[in-house]
Amino acid sequence: MGRHHRTSSSQSAQSLLAQQKQSANQAAPAPQTTETTRPGQQSAQPEHQPSGRSLSAIKTWTWPQRVLAAGLILAAAATIIGFIIQWPPNEEPPVSEQFEQTSSLSGELVDGTVAIVQPGMCGSPSNGQVFETSPQTNPAASNDCTHAIIDLTSGEHEGQRTLLEIHPEIPGNPQLEEGDKIALSKHDAGSYGFQDFQRSTTMWLWLAAAVILIIAVGAWRGLRAVFGLVITLAVIAAFLIPGLIHGGSAILLALTCGAAVLFLVLFLVHGFSWKTASAMGGTLLALCLSVGLSTLAVATAGIRGLGDENNLNILIYLPGVSISGLMLAGMIIGALGVLNDVTIAQASTVNEMRELEPGAKPLRLFAGAMRVGRDHIASMVYTLVLSYTGVALPTLLLLSISGRPLGQILSSDIMATEILRSVTGAIALVLAVPLTTAIAALTVRAPAAVDAAPREA
Repeated sequence: MGRHHRTSSSQSAQSLLAQQKQSANQAAPAPQTTETTRPGQQSAQPEHQPSGRSLSAIKTWTWPQRVLAAGLILAAAATIIGFIIQWPPNEEPPVSEQFEQTSSLSGELVDGTVAIVQPGMCGSPSNGQVFETSPQTNPAASNDCTHAIIDLTSGEHEGQRTLLEIHPEIPGNPQLEEGDKIALSKHDAGSYGFQDFQRSTTMWLWLAAAVILIIAVGAWRGLRAVFGLVITLAVIAAFLIPGLIHGGSAILLALTCGAAVLFLVLFLVHGFSWKTASAMGGTLLALCLSVGLSTLAVATAGIRGLGDENNLNILIYLPGVSISGLMLAGMIIGALGVLNDVTIAQASTVNEMRELEPGAKPLRLFAGAMRVGRDHIASMVYTLVLSYTGVALPTLLLLSISGRPLGQILSSDIMATEILRSVTGAIALVLAVPLTTAIAALTVRAPAAVDAAPREA
Protein backbone atom coordinates (compact mmCIF):
# COMPACT_ATOMS: atom_id res chain seq x y z
CA MET A 1 0.00 0.00 0.00
CA GLY A 2 2.72 2.44 1.01
CA ARG A 3 4.80 1.37 -1.94
CA HIS A 4 1.89 1.99 -4.30
CA HIS A 5 1.30 5.39 -2.69
CA ARG A 6 4.95 6.39 -3.18
CA THR A 7 4.82 5.29 -6.83
CA SER A 8 1.68 7.34 -7.46
CA SER A 9 3.22 10.39 -5.77
CA SER A 10 6.37 10.05 -7.88
CA GLN A 11 4.33 9.82 -11.09
CA SER A 12 2.27 12.86 -10.05
CA ALA A 13 5.44 14.87 -9.36
CA GLN A 14 6.94 13.88 -12.72
CA SER A 15 3.71 14.80 -14.47
CA LEU A 16 3.66 18.21 -12.75
CA LEU A 17 7.29 18.88 -13.70
CA ALA A 18 6.59 17.91 -17.29
CA GLN A 19 3.62 20.29 -17.44
CA GLN A 20 5.69 23.14 -15.98
CA LYS A 21 8.50 22.48 -18.45
CA GLN A 22 6.06 22.46 -21.36
CA SER A 23 4.50 25.74 -20.16
CA ALA A 24 7.94 27.33 -19.84
CA ASN A 25 8.88 26.24 -23.36
CA GLN A 26 5.69 27.74 -24.74
CA ALA A 27 6.25 31.03 -22.89
CA ALA A 28 9.94 31.40 -23.84
CA PRO A 29 10.73 33.17 -27.14
CA ALA A 30 12.09 31.01 -29.91
CA PRO A 31 15.85 31.37 -30.34
CA GLN A 32 16.99 33.08 -33.53
CA THR A 33 18.94 30.19 -34.97
CA THR A 34 19.11 28.85 -38.46
CA GLU A 35 17.36 25.49 -38.74
CA THR A 36 18.89 22.77 -40.87
CA THR A 37 16.38 21.05 -43.10
CA ARG A 38 17.06 17.36 -43.53
CA PRO A 39 16.69 15.72 -46.94
CA GLY A 40 13.05 15.06 -47.66
CA GLN A 41 11.89 17.34 -44.83
CA GLN A 42 10.02 20.56 -45.60
CA SER A 43 11.07 23.76 -43.94
CA ALA A 44 8.73 25.04 -41.27
CA GLN A 45 9.31 28.64 -42.33
CA PRO A 46 6.85 30.25 -44.73
CA GLU A 47 8.10 31.07 -48.22
CA HIS A 48 7.54 34.82 -47.82
CA GLN A 49 9.69 35.15 -44.68
CA PRO A 50 12.79 36.70 -46.36
CA SER A 51 10.77 39.65 -47.61
CA GLY A 52 9.23 39.95 -44.17
CA ARG A 53 12.68 40.08 -42.64
CA SER A 54 13.69 42.81 -45.08
CA LEU A 55 10.65 44.87 -44.18
CA SER A 56 11.26 44.36 -40.48
CA ALA A 57 14.91 45.35 -40.94
CA ILE A 58 13.89 48.59 -42.64
CA LYS A 59 11.40 49.28 -39.86
CA THR A 60 14.24 49.16 -37.33
CA TRP A 61 16.18 51.91 -39.11
CA THR A 62 16.39 55.22 -37.31
CA TRP A 63 15.17 58.38 -39.02
CA PRO A 64 18.75 59.53 -39.89
CA GLN A 65 19.33 56.16 -41.57
CA ARG A 66 16.10 56.49 -43.54
CA VAL A 67 17.01 60.02 -44.62
CA LEU A 68 20.46 58.84 -45.72
CA ALA A 69 19.04 55.86 -47.62
CA ALA A 70 16.44 58.03 -49.34
CA GLY A 71 19.07 60.61 -50.29
CA LEU A 72 21.36 57.95 -51.78
CA ILE A 73 18.47 56.45 -53.75
CA LEU A 74 17.56 59.86 -55.18
CA ALA A 75 21.22 60.57 -56.00
CA ALA A 76 21.56 57.20 -57.74
CA ALA A 77 18.42 57.86 -59.78
CA ALA A 78 19.69 61.32 -60.77
CA THR A 79 23.04 59.80 -61.77
CA ILE A 80 21.36 57.21 -63.99
CA ILE A 81 19.19 59.88 -65.63
CA GLY A 82 22.24 62.10 -66.14
CA PHE A 83 24.12 59.20 -67.72
CA ILE A 84 21.29 58.51 -70.15
CA ILE A 85 20.72 62.14 -71.12
CA GLN A 86 24.40 63.07 -71.46
CA TRP A 87 25.67 59.89 -73.10
CA PRO A 88 27.88 61.03 -76.01
CA PRO A 89 26.60 60.44 -79.55
CA ASN A 90 28.09 57.68 -81.65
CA GLU A 91 29.66 59.93 -84.26
CA GLU A 92 33.00 61.44 -85.17
CA PRO A 93 34.07 64.28 -82.86
CA PRO A 94 34.13 67.79 -84.34
CA VAL A 95 37.90 68.16 -84.79
CA SER A 96 39.40 71.08 -86.71
CA GLU A 97 41.14 70.33 -90.01
CA GLN A 98 44.27 72.00 -88.65
CA PHE A 99 44.76 69.07 -86.27
CA GLU A 100 45.74 66.69 -89.07
CA GLN A 101 47.97 69.31 -90.68
CA THR A 102 49.89 70.79 -87.76
CA SER A 103 49.58 68.63 -84.65
CA SER A 104 52.34 66.20 -83.78
CA LEU A 105 49.72 63.91 -82.25
CA SER A 106 48.08 63.19 -85.59
CA GLY A 107 49.29 60.80 -88.26
CA GLU A 108 50.37 57.19 -88.33
CA LEU A 109 53.01 55.80 -85.99
CA VAL A 110 55.19 52.86 -86.93
CA ASP A 111 57.57 50.79 -84.83
CA GLY A 112 61.27 50.56 -85.41
CA THR A 113 64.45 49.15 -83.89
CA VAL A 114 67.80 50.94 -83.89
CA ALA A 115 70.14 48.70 -85.88
CA ILE A 116 73.29 50.82 -86.26
CA VAL A 117 74.50 54.02 -84.58
CA GLN A 118 77.57 55.59 -86.19
CA PRO A 119 79.09 59.03 -86.88
CA GLY A 120 78.31 60.58 -90.24
CA MET A 121 77.97 63.81 -92.18
CA CYS A 122 74.83 65.92 -91.94
CA GLY A 123 72.52 66.41 -94.91
CA SER A 124 72.29 62.82 -96.14
CA PRO A 125 69.72 62.36 -98.95
CA SER A 126 68.52 59.22 -97.12
CA ASN A 127 67.52 61.13 -93.97
CA GLY A 128 63.96 59.98 -93.18
CA GLN A 129 63.71 58.08 -96.47
CA VAL A 130 63.19 54.36 -96.97
CA PHE A 131 66.05 52.23 -98.34
CA GLU A 132 67.04 48.59 -98.44
CA THR A 133 70.68 48.31 -97.32
CA SER A 134 72.82 51.42 -96.71
CA PRO A 135 72.04 55.16 -96.70
CA GLN A 136 73.49 57.64 -99.14
CA THR A 137 76.13 60.10 -97.98
CA ASN A 138 76.67 63.79 -98.68
CA PRO A 139 80.36 64.36 -99.39
CA ALA A 140 79.93 68.16 -99.54
CA ALA A 141 78.61 68.39 -95.96
CA SER A 142 80.87 69.95 -93.33
CA ASN A 143 78.97 69.29 -90.09
CA ASP A 144 79.17 66.06 -88.16
CA CYS A 145 76.00 64.23 -87.11
CA THR A 146 75.09 60.93 -85.57
CA HIS A 147 73.49 58.53 -88.03
CA ALA A 148 70.98 56.04 -86.63
CA ILE A 149 69.87 53.35 -89.09
CA ILE A 150 66.41 52.09 -88.12
CA ASP A 151 64.85 48.75 -89.06
CA LEU A 152 61.12 49.34 -89.64
CA THR A 153 59.16 46.59 -87.87
CA SER A 154 55.59 47.64 -88.72
CA GLY A 155 53.62 49.65 -91.23
CA GLU A 156 53.75 49.89 -95.00
CA HIS A 157 57.55 49.60 -95.24
CA GLU A 158 58.03 46.81 -92.72
CA GLY A 159 61.33 45.01 -93.30
CA GLN A 160 63.03 48.06 -94.82
CA ARG A 161 65.22 50.73 -93.27
CA THR A 162 65.33 54.48 -92.73
CA LEU A 163 67.93 56.94 -91.50
CA LEU A 164 67.64 59.41 -88.64
CA GLU A 165 70.20 62.20 -88.34
CA ILE A 166 70.81 63.26 -84.74
CA HIS A 167 72.27 66.74 -84.25
CA PRO A 168 74.08 66.65 -80.89
CA GLU A 169 74.12 70.44 -80.50
CA ILE A 170 70.31 70.70 -80.49
CA PRO A 171 68.88 70.29 -76.95
CA GLY A 172 66.25 67.59 -76.54
CA ASN A 173 67.40 65.35 -79.39
CA PRO A 174 67.19 61.67 -78.42
CA GLN A 175 70.28 59.71 -77.46
CA LEU A 176 69.78 56.49 -79.42
CA GLU A 177 71.66 53.26 -78.85
CA GLU A 178 71.70 50.05 -80.81
CA GLY A 179 68.77 47.84 -79.89
CA ASP A 180 66.49 50.68 -78.76
CA LYS A 181 62.86 50.25 -79.78
CA ILE A 182 61.34 53.52 -80.96
CA ALA A 183 58.18 54.89 -82.54
CA LEU A 184 58.41 56.92 -85.75
CA SER A 185 55.90 59.33 -87.25
CA LYS A 186 55.09 58.96 -90.92
CA HIS A 187 54.84 62.22 -92.86
CA ASP A 188 52.67 62.92 -95.89
CA ALA A 189 55.65 62.75 -98.25
CA GLY A 190 56.40 59.20 -97.11
CA SER A 191 59.36 60.14 -94.93
CA TYR A 192 59.83 59.21 -91.28
CA GLY A 193 60.87 61.09 -88.16
CA PHE A 194 61.56 60.22 -84.56
CA GLN A 195 58.46 60.44 -82.35
CA ASP A 196 59.15 58.64 -79.07
CA PHE A 197 60.52 55.54 -77.40
CA GLN A 198 58.40 52.40 -77.15
CA ARG A 199 57.42 51.90 -73.52
CA SER A 200 54.56 49.41 -73.66
CA THR A 201 56.53 46.50 -72.18
CA THR A 202 58.01 48.66 -69.41
CA MET A 203 54.64 50.17 -68.56
CA TRP A 204 52.95 46.76 -68.38
CA LEU A 205 55.68 45.50 -66.05
CA TRP A 206 55.28 48.48 -63.70
CA LEU A 207 51.51 48.11 -63.80
CA ALA A 208 51.73 44.40 -63.01
CA ALA A 209 54.09 45.09 -60.10
CA ALA A 210 51.67 47.66 -58.66
CA VAL A 211 48.67 45.32 -59.02
CA ILE A 212 50.51 42.41 -57.41
CA LEU A 213 51.62 44.57 -54.48
CA ILE A 214 48.11 45.99 -53.96
CA ILE A 215 46.58 42.50 -53.94
CA ALA A 216 49.34 41.06 -51.74
CA VAL A 217 48.89 43.73 -49.07
CA GLY A 218 45.18 44.44 -49.43
CA ALA A 219 44.05 40.83 -50.04
CA TRP A 220 40.45 40.64 -51.32
CA ARG A 221 39.88 44.31 -50.63
CA GLY A 222 42.98 45.13 -52.65
CA LEU A 223 41.65 43.02 -55.53
CA ARG A 224 38.35 44.86 -55.36
CA ALA A 225 40.25 48.15 -55.37
CA VAL A 226 41.93 47.12 -58.63
CA PHE A 227 38.52 46.32 -60.13
CA GLY A 228 37.30 49.69 -58.89
CA LEU A 229 40.21 51.42 -60.62
CA VAL A 230 39.37 49.65 -63.89
CA ILE A 231 35.73 50.75 -63.57
CA THR A 232 36.81 54.34 -62.86
CA LEU A 233 39.03 54.50 -65.93
CA ALA A 234 36.31 52.90 -68.05
CA VAL A 235 33.73 55.51 -66.99
CA ILE A 236 36.14 58.35 -67.71
CA ALA A 237 37.16 56.92 -71.10
CA ALA A 238 33.66 55.96 -72.27
CA PHE A 239 31.61 58.83 -70.83
CA LEU A 240 33.52 61.88 -69.61
CA ILE A 241 36.12 62.35 -72.36
CA PRO A 242 33.76 61.74 -75.34
CA GLY A 243 31.15 63.97 -73.71
CA LEU A 244 33.64 66.80 -73.34
CA ILE A 245 34.88 66.37 -76.91
CA HIS A 246 31.32 66.65 -78.25
CA GLY A 247 30.80 69.93 -76.39
CA GLY A 248 28.72 68.72 -73.43
CA SER A 249 28.36 70.67 -70.19
CA ALA A 250 31.66 70.13 -68.40
CA ILE A 251 30.19 70.67 -64.93
CA LEU A 252 27.28 68.25 -65.40
CA LEU A 253 29.52 65.68 -67.07
CA ALA A 254 32.09 65.83 -64.27
CA LEU A 255 29.42 65.70 -61.57
CA THR A 256 27.66 62.73 -63.19
CA CYS A 257 30.95 60.94 -63.80
CA GLY A 258 32.08 61.49 -60.21
CA ALA A 259 28.78 60.27 -58.74
CA ALA A 260 28.78 57.21 -61.01
CA VAL A 261 32.31 56.30 -59.99
CA LEU A 262 31.38 56.64 -56.31
CA PHE A 263 28.28 54.45 -56.60
CA LEU A 264 30.06 51.79 -58.65
CA VAL A 265 33.34 51.69 -56.75
CA LEU A 266 32.71 52.65 -53.13
CA PHE A 267 30.33 49.80 -52.29
CA LEU A 268 32.38 47.36 -54.38
CA VAL A 269 35.59 48.09 -52.50
CA HIS A 270 34.29 48.72 -48.97
CA GLY A 271 31.13 46.60 -48.93
CA PHE A 272 27.50 47.36 -48.10
CA SER A 273 27.29 48.85 -44.62
CA TRP A 274 26.18 52.01 -42.87
CA LYS A 275 29.85 52.96 -42.69
CA THR A 276 30.13 52.93 -46.48
CA ALA A 277 26.73 54.60 -46.89
CA SER A 278 27.73 57.46 -44.60
CA ALA A 279 31.02 57.91 -46.47
CA MET A 280 29.05 57.92 -49.71
CA GLY A 281 26.68 60.59 -48.42
CA GLY A 282 29.51 62.78 -47.15
CA THR A 283 31.46 62.46 -50.40
CA LEU A 284 28.44 63.37 -52.54
CA LEU A 285 27.74 66.46 -50.44
CA ALA A 286 31.39 67.51 -50.55
CA LEU A 287 31.45 66.87 -54.31
CA CYS A 288 28.50 69.22 -54.81
CA LEU A 289 30.28 71.81 -52.67
CA SER A 290 33.40 71.37 -54.80
CA VAL A 291 31.35 72.08 -57.94
CA GLY A 292 29.98 75.29 -56.45
CA LEU A 293 33.35 76.43 -55.12
CA SER A 294 35.16 75.75 -58.40
CA THR A 295 32.51 77.57 -60.42
CA LEU A 296 32.65 80.57 -58.10
CA ALA A 297 36.46 80.65 -58.11
CA VAL A 298 36.76 80.60 -61.91
CA ALA A 299 34.03 83.23 -62.32
CA THR A 300 35.38 85.66 -59.71
CA ALA A 301 39.05 85.34 -60.70
CA GLY A 302 38.40 85.71 -64.43
CA ILE A 303 40.58 82.71 -65.29
CA ARG A 304 40.74 81.86 -69.01
CA GLY A 305 43.11 78.89 -68.83
CA LEU A 306 45.08 80.04 -71.87
CA GLY A 307 48.40 80.06 -70.03
CA ASP A 308 48.60 76.30 -70.56
CA GLU A 309 49.81 75.20 -74.00
CA ASN A 310 47.50 72.17 -73.96
CA ASN A 311 44.49 74.43 -73.46
CA LEU A 312 45.63 76.55 -76.40
CA ASN A 313 45.80 73.43 -78.57
CA ILE A 314 42.29 72.44 -77.48
CA LEU A 315 41.05 75.93 -78.32
CA ILE A 316 42.49 75.55 -81.83
CA TYR A 317 41.71 71.91 -82.58
CA LEU A 318 38.45 71.45 -80.59
CA PRO A 319 36.59 74.75 -80.92
CA GLY A 320 33.42 73.31 -79.39
CA VAL A 321 35.08 72.64 -76.02
CA SER A 322 34.88 75.34 -73.35
CA ILE A 323 38.31 75.92 -71.79
CA SER A 324 36.84 77.29 -68.55
CA GLY A 325 34.47 74.33 -68.38
CA LEU A 326 37.36 71.96 -68.96
CA MET A 327 39.24 73.54 -66.06
CA LEU A 328 36.18 73.13 -63.84
CA ALA A 329 35.88 69.47 -64.78
CA GLY A 330 39.54 68.98 -63.93
CA MET A 331 39.09 70.62 -60.53
CA ILE A 332 36.05 68.47 -59.73
CA ILE A 333 37.58 65.16 -60.78
CA GLY A 334 40.89 66.05 -59.11
CA ALA A 335 39.20 66.75 -55.78
CA LEU A 336 37.12 63.57 -55.90
CA GLY A 337 39.95 61.19 -55.03
CA VAL A 338 41.03 63.19 -51.99
CA LEU A 339 37.43 63.56 -50.80
CA ASN A 340 36.84 59.83 -51.07
CA ASP A 341 39.98 59.13 -49.06
CA VAL A 342 39.10 61.38 -46.13
CA THR A 343 35.40 60.44 -45.98
CA ILE A 344 36.14 56.72 -45.83
CA ALA A 345 38.71 57.37 -43.09
CA GLN A 346 36.21 59.37 -41.03
CA ALA A 347 33.41 56.84 -41.44
CA SER A 348 35.77 54.02 -40.45
CA THR A 349 36.84 55.98 -37.36
CA VAL A 350 33.24 56.40 -36.23
CA ASN A 351 32.55 52.72 -36.93
CA GLU A 352 35.49 51.61 -34.78
CA MET A 353 34.45 53.92 -31.95
CA ARG A 354 30.90 52.55 -32.11
CA GLU A 355 32.18 48.98 -31.85
CA LEU A 356 34.40 49.83 -28.89
CA GLU A 357 31.64 51.77 -27.12
CA PRO A 358 28.23 50.58 -28.39
CA GLY A 359 26.27 52.82 -26.04
CA ALA A 360 28.03 56.05 -27.00
CA LYS A 361 25.83 58.97 -28.00
CA PRO A 362 26.19 60.48 -31.49
CA LEU A 363 27.63 63.69 -30.03
CA ARG A 364 30.38 61.76 -28.27
CA LEU A 365 31.17 59.83 -31.45
CA PHE A 366 31.28 63.07 -33.43
CA ALA A 367 33.61 64.78 -30.95
CA GLY A 368 35.99 61.81 -30.79
CA ALA A 369 36.11 61.28 -34.54
CA MET A 370 36.67 64.98 -35.21
CA ARG A 371 39.88 64.82 -33.18
CA VAL A 372 41.10 62.25 -35.68
CA GLY A 373 39.59 64.26 -38.53
CA ARG A 374 41.65 67.31 -37.68
CA ASP A 375 44.78 65.21 -38.18
CA HIS A 376 43.40 64.09 -41.54
CA ILE A 377 42.76 67.70 -42.50
CA ALA A 378 46.26 68.79 -41.51
CA SER A 379 47.91 66.02 -43.53
CA MET A 380 45.64 66.00 -46.58
CA VAL A 381 45.66 69.75 -47.15
CA TYR A 382 49.40 70.02 -47.67
CA THR A 383 49.34 66.70 -49.56
CA LEU A 384 46.82 68.24 -51.95
CA VAL A 385 48.89 71.41 -52.35
CA LEU A 386 52.12 69.46 -52.90
CA SER A 387 50.51 67.26 -55.54
CA TYR A 388 49.43 70.29 -57.55
CA THR A 389 52.83 71.93 -56.99
CA GLY A 390 54.55 68.88 -58.42
CA VAL A 391 52.47 69.12 -61.59
CA ALA A 392 53.18 72.85 -61.96
CA LEU A 393 56.89 72.64 -61.09
CA PRO A 394 58.20 73.37 -64.64
CA THR A 395 55.97 76.43 -64.79
CA LEU A 396 57.27 77.58 -61.40
CA LEU A 397 60.84 77.34 -62.66
CA LEU A 398 60.09 79.49 -65.69
CA LEU A 399 58.19 82.08 -63.67
CA SER A 400 60.96 82.27 -61.07
CA ILE A 401 63.46 83.55 -63.66
CA SER A 402 61.03 86.00 -65.25
CA GLY A 403 62.10 88.82 -62.93
CA ARG A 404 58.51 89.76 -62.15
CA PRO A 405 57.31 90.64 -58.63
CA LEU A 406 55.93 87.78 -56.57
CA GLY A 407 52.41 89.22 -56.64
CA GLN A 408 52.36 89.29 -60.44
CA ILE A 409 53.69 85.75 -60.62
CA LEU A 410 51.06 84.36 -58.26
CA SER A 411 48.24 86.24 -59.98
CA SER A 412 49.18 85.17 -63.50
CA ASP A 413 46.61 83.04 -65.30
CA ILE A 414 48.52 79.80 -65.13
CA MET A 415 49.54 80.16 -61.47
CA ALA A 416 46.11 81.42 -60.40
CA THR A 417 44.61 78.30 -61.96
CA GLU A 418 46.78 75.97 -59.89
CA ILE A 419 46.35 78.02 -56.71
CA LEU A 420 42.57 78.08 -57.00
CA ARG A 421 42.58 74.38 -57.82
CA SER A 422 44.38 73.75 -54.54
CA VAL A 423 42.26 76.21 -52.55
CA THR A 424 38.88 74.89 -53.73
CA GLY A 425 40.00 71.31 -53.18
CA ALA A 426 41.23 72.15 -49.68
CA ILE A 427 37.96 73.90 -48.74
CA ALA A 428 35.89 70.97 -49.99
CA LEU A 429 38.17 68.60 -48.09
CA VAL A 430 37.84 70.55 -44.84
CA LEU A 431 34.04 70.65 -45.13
CA ALA A 432 33.86 66.95 -46.00
CA VAL A 433 35.31 65.92 -42.62
CA PRO A 434 32.55 67.28 -40.31
CA LEU A 435 29.82 66.39 -42.84
CA THR A 436 30.87 62.75 -43.08
CA THR A 437 31.57 62.49 -39.35
CA ALA A 438 28.10 63.82 -38.48
CA ILE A 439 26.38 61.46 -40.93
CA ALA A 440 28.35 58.47 -39.65
CA ALA A 441 27.74 59.35 -35.99
CA LEU A 442 23.98 59.40 -36.63
CA THR A 443 23.74 56.30 -38.82
CA VAL A 444 26.49 53.79 -37.94
CA ARG A 445 24.97 51.18 -35.64
CA ALA A 446 26.29 49.22 -32.69
CA PRO A 447 27.31 45.57 -33.26
CA ALA A 448 24.12 44.29 -31.59
CA ALA A 449 22.00 46.11 -34.16
CA VAL A 450 24.05 45.30 -37.23
CA ASP A 451 21.68 42.48 -38.23
CA ALA A 452 19.15 45.07 -39.38
CA ALA A 453 21.63 47.07 -41.43
CA PRO A 454 23.34 46.33 -44.75
CA ARG A 455 26.27 44.02 -44.13
CA GLU A 456 29.79 44.76 -45.19
CA ALA A 457 31.23 42.39 -47.73
